[in-house]
Amino acid sequence: MSRSLLVYDGSTEWLRTAAGLVASAADDVRPVPWNADAVQAFLDAQFGDRPFALFLIETDTVYVGKAAVERLLQQYGIDGELAKVFKRLYPPFSAPFGRLVHGQTPDDLHGTFPLDAAASEHLAPLRESVEIPVEPE
Repeated sequence: MSRSLLVYDGSTEWLRTAAGLVASAADDVRPVPWNADAVQAFLDAQFGDRPFALFLIETDTVYVGKAAVERLLQQYGIDGELAKVFKRLYPPFSAPFGRLVHGQTPDDLHGTFPLDAAASEHLAPLRESVEIPVEPE
């Protein structure tokens, strides 16, 4: 099973908790901290840099910043006024929010990008599905 990866800043407990909630709501999305070695290698290969942003990586597409927020809202079936509010507020509030919460401003990188094959190789271990065997009682 190929999982989508949600790359987020895992530097604070409440952000890790929020990422855990995302993971529990969707079996096919795995949150991965931005500073994980495999993510850093992926970013170098994909962008030639290590931009600090929110990423959603699907089978062959990388959603960044505002596009990642929009895609997550779409995946979770959040539409209407609530989705409009998130979409409208993300761009102007991401920089001050990032400085306050993360201690750094997210890079001004937004959009949808094709997943580079060489970059994808760094994600394979993160996407693997882990099955836990259950012993009969």
